[in-house]
Amino acid sequence: MDSRQQRIADDLAGAFEGDLRFDRVTRALYATDASLYHLRPLGVASPRHADDVVLLARYAEENRIPLIPRGAGTGLAGGAIGTGLIVDFARYFTAIEEIGEETVRVQPGVVRDVLNRALKPHGRYFPPDPSNTAVTTIGGMLGVDAAGSHAIRVGSTRDHVRQMDVVLIGGHRCAFQEEPLPPAVIPTEGLAPQEQHRLRILSRVSHLLRVHRDLIHQRQPPLIRNCAGYHLRTVVTDQAIHLPRLLVGSEGTLALTVGATLHTAPLPQHRGVGLLLFGRMDAALSVVQALIEQQPSACDLLDRRLLSLGRESDPRFEACIPQAAEAGLLVEQTGYTAEQARQRIQMAYDTARGIDASVRLAAEAYTDDEIDFLWSLPQKVVPNLLRLVGETRAQPVVEDMAVPPAALHEALRRLQQVLQKHRVTASLYAHAASGQIHLRPFLPHPRAEDGPRIEALARELYGIVISVGGSISGEHGDGLSRTAFLRSQYGPLYRVFREVKHIFDPLNLLNPDKIVSDDPHLTVKYFRPLPALPAASSAGEDGHPPSAGAASDASSASDDTLTPPRLVPLQLHWSHEALASETLRCNACGVCRTLEAGLRMCPLFRVTPREEASPRAKANAIRAHLTGDLDPADVAGDDMKRLANLCFNCKQCQLECPSNVNIPHLMIEAKAQYVAMHGLRKTDWILSRAHSFGSWGCWATPISNWLLNNRWARWGLERLVGIARDRKLPRFANRTFLESVRSGGPGRPPTLPKGSLPKGTVIYFADYFVNYHDPQLGWAFLALLDQLRIPVHVPLEQTASGLAMISAGDLEAARALARENIRVLGPYAREGHPIVCTEPAAVIALKQEYPRLIDHPDVAEIAAQTQEAGRFLLDRLRERNQSLPLTPLPFPAAYHTPCHTRALASPSPYLELLRSIPELQLDPLELGCSGMAGAFGLTRENFEVSLAIGRPLIDRLAQPDLKLGVTECSSCKLQMEQGTTTPTLHPLKLLALACGLAPDVRLRLLPNTKRFVVS
Repeated sequence: MDSRQQRIADDLAGAFEGDLRFDRVTRALYATDASLYHLRPLGVASPRHADDVVLLARYAEENRIPLIPRGAGTGLAGGAIGTGLIVDFARYFTAIEEIGEETVRVQPGVVRDVLNRALKPHGRYFPPDPSNTAVTTIGGMLGVDAAGSHAIRVGSTRDHVRQMDVVLIGGHRCAFQEEPLPPAVIPTEGLAPQEQHRLRILSRVSHLLRVHRDLIHQRQPPLIRNCAGYHLRTVVTDQAIHLPRLLVGSEGTLALTVGATLHTAPLPQHRGVGLLLFGRMDAALSVVQALIEQQPSACDLLDRRLLSLGRESDPRFEACIPQAAEAGLLVEQTGYTAEQARQRIQMAYDTARGIDASVRLAAEAYTDDEIDFLWSLPQKVVPNLLRLVGETRAQPVVEDMAVPPAALHEALRRLQQVLQKHRVTASLYAHAASGQIHLRPFLPHPRAEDGPRIEALARELYGIVISVGGSISGEHGDGLSRTAFLRSQYGPLYRVFREVKHIFDPLNLLNPDKIVSDDPHLTVKYFRPLPALPAASSAGEDGHPPSAGAASDASSASDDTLTPPRLVPLQLHWSHEALASETLRCNACGVCRTLEAGLRMCPLFRVTPREEASPRAKANAIRAHLTGDLDPADVAGDDMKRLANLCFNCKQCQLECPSNVNIPHLMIEAKAQYVAMHGLRKTDWILSRAHSFGSWGCWATPISNWLLNNRWARWGLERLVGIARDRKLPRFANRTFLESVRSGGPGRPPTLPKGSLPKGTVIYFADYFVNYHDPQLGWAFLALLDQLRIPVHVPLEQTASGLAMISAGDLEAARALARENIRVLGPYAREGHPIVCTEPAAVIALKQEYPRLIDHPDVAEIAAQTQEAGRFLLDRLRERNQSLPLTPLPFPAAYHTPCHTRALASPSPYLELLRSIPELQLDPLELGCSGMAGAFGLTRENFEVSLAIGRPLIDRLAQPDLKLGVTECSSCKLQMEQGTTTPTLHPLKLLALACGLAPDVRLRLLPNTKRFVVS
């Protein structure tokens, strides 16, 4: 911290109860949002309650410190970044305080979808529906007056606000709602200072707006969606003032919102959605004008590119959207009955067919699931655009404009002419019935030298929108992107905006340079920097880079400006260019902050929903290093290590990210930098080397297993090693699997000797858990292969995969294991033998981690030949049109798909295999990540977080209707058996049991209970 930051920290210590961070890594995370811009803040404050916000506002005024309020940070205009203190409301202000019959009171950090899930049991919902509704906070929606596809029927956020609880600069906390006009002279007797200040604000605002009433009505017509500038038109009437109408859409430039009372609406009972496809865009636009008269709930327009991306995103869209479709309309209607909803969709189709006989009703939906699926098409617009690769991408340069619906056709024609003039293509998505246009030009990431070109393009596009009576901002706010053009839209009314700003914030400390600014080039001034890489220093021979210590003594970068990057030598086998390319694929859209049910995106963020836990934070941190914002000492420092520890390599962010950014490897690199500089913690060192101690555990089985169950021994283990005393640990086997293979045994399926392997012989890679804790699984798998007459060989020289070491960043030790396994497995891979693993983590190691870990000619061959056992068996059964001789297992079982299985294949092959077992009552659980994540869930410091992540799964396994849990992941098995007596089996053991091939596996019913145990 510099002296100013230290003074702020000291001044607020003890009084401010939230989090206050000034470290360079945290500041780098908040220097960007989902826009094109970058501004490094002074620090980040996460208040816990309204008193913290009051304290910040008072302190900021006294010390002239700008405050920039922030929700999810998913805005496209740069409204949530600045050089002052970021006030992060998404961290702690997440309470739904009260649900009434027709209203709800919420804090600003509540996510819109979370709110609607809470309202649904009451038959109500909060109607505005911005596209990123799974992560957008109510505070963010209030900040920009968010709307969405259904705005034509339900209006925008402003239309649903009853009261706002805000903190003004100086620490004045006030509640505003619709109320009588205040007196011209505010009495001083009998009124508290806060109330006097509140009434003065009301008086000055009402006087200002009445004086300029004619100008306001002239410049803010009522017929368009408009969130540009301050909304003034409906704030004051002859009898009342409704100040929330002004505060909504003000982007935190007038006040800091700490609570709001919102109007809710009854859930629509009967809806219908139809997807109309056209061969010409002109035809679709003509149909829009006719459909407006039918008062649809929504009518969204998608261009050919977006339809094509939709086809690629889901086979169901591929089936109903032909390649020749040039435009599509997604039309929604409601009705008093289901039949009326159907009739209104048919009416829309008939109307469209009367205008364009070639129109096609590609899909209809009338149930909630079907409707949600069709609406996923436009909701995936931005994510699908982000998947496009290449130097040019759909950039949110002008993105959000609105015109009168009647002028939509003309406006789009003229906008297209401007794009052609500038030799730019763009994607088009529009809430057509509202006249709201989302236009994204395809451009390279803008640099400072591109400023004049971008300004010229924006000026011409905005000029057309203004000329037809439209607005340069329809629902995404002004921020840094559009503030400089507000004068063009509003002319003399802009002076009134200045006066409004002065009434609320005379020192210009609340989100400065948003809406009111003197900088005519704000649009192009703060573009996010790109990595300016020197000659790349990629990983050395055999993937072994030089020590990170070589760069560690570099002096700190200037705290005020970005410096040329001084880069760390990389620990993984990739170049700085590859690293930069990975970070640039992340545009910080915020999808990784989702709390949506059914997704697993970042299990850690779900239980610790703070910015540093989000996957995008990791990409931002690494990109900050590549641009010079973080120096080598920062990358190998404690703050980066703390950030990297919020990733446990589950791969779900990479799987579900719109751009599939490889966050796990970015964080393995970050952890490896720390380990190279500081070494490995004792707990990490021991847990990542569990395979080294496994043979001792098996050798001394009676003692080791007794110790695992002795509470005093567990207490000592926690104190000395850091393993949580309450974590259930697996028992050691009497003999390792590889030892039992070496010696054979009665009734054991034979394994082929090395040197006589026929073509197609399976090479079984057992990994740690099978070898030391569950040899039964290995023999069950060999028995199934024998049943199918598939030859198998178990290399006795194999060792553990080393994934725990890799995930901990201990790459030197992991390379030693990798080299040994490559030496053993390489010859088999070169001969084309499939390498099959019963542990998904082992597949991940061989297929995804080894290629980044080590440079060896056999690595690619091993990765290509490695398969998960369930996928291998299912594929062989299909190829042979064969089935296993399965006997009935008549009991209920719950199957959990591990994260690493999802990262390898979706759906899990085991679902089909298990469903083939007669009478097995299989419940496929969709309860998210187990939270175990290998060694992560074993440690004392992570135990509670691990349980919080896996709580839905643990609770389900504890229900009395289940007799058995099933999963192929050994880590998930430990979590599923935590706090319950319900056993969990590997699917292969269950299949072998059903085939009568697993004599060592028995399910025994406990006396006087309905529970099974495994013996």
